[in-house]
Parts: sequence; C-alpha cells; structure tokens
Amino acid sequence: MTKEVRIVITVPGLDCVTCAPGIKRALMELSGVKKVEVSIMLNKIFVDYDPEQTDTMHIARVIEKTGYKIHMSQAM
Repeated sequence: MTKEVRIVITVPGLDCVTCAPGIKRALMELSGVKKVEVSIMLNKIFVDYDPEQTDTMHIARVIEKTGYKIHMSQAM
C-alpha cells in the first residue's frame, strides 16, 4: 500500500484569488497528485501526493512555472 505524503508550500505574494484555480489545476495534472488546497489567506499550498509517482521537485517546478517563488516544508 502506498503512503500518501502531504507537503506544505509557502508562496510569498500568493494573493491573487483568480490565480489560485490555475495553480491547483496545474498541480492536479501532475501524475501522483491526489489533492491540492490553495489558501490565499495563509499564502500556502497543501499538496497530497503519492511519492512513488511524483516528488517535491516536480511539484515545485509546476508552481514555479506559474510565476511564483516557493518555500516547502513537510507535513504529516
């Protein structure tokens, strides 16, 4: 059984309500991503993913391609 992992990504300047759906959509297209929550209030993105299908580097690249700089931390 594969263990799902959650990462919390801090995105300074994530204050664009209309940008959040695009970020979420881009992440959900990544193989292995199970759930994405974008919090404009907290400037954070929460990503649940299967580590056998993707990794934090791929997730980070997808977010950075949307034009944001990020800071990541692991959550349990």
